[in-house]
Amino acid sequence: MKLSLEGIKKTFGNVKALENVSLSLNEPGIYGLLGRNGAGKTTLLNIICRRVFPDSGAVMLDGN
Repeated sequence: MKLSLEGIKKTFGNVKALENVSLSLNEPGIYGLLGRNGAGKTTLLNIICRRVFPDSGAVMLDGN
């Protein structure tokens, strides 16, 4: 299974939570997100889980 994110952008009002985030995760593996408070870690995970939708970009699982 492959998870790919391409050009993810998300804003909340005037605050840019994510801007042009791209990454690719392949199995098997253990991955972690590191960053300071307010870096967008939770926003990114919420976009992957489809709890929040990005303003632009794509989230793909196995190319879909």
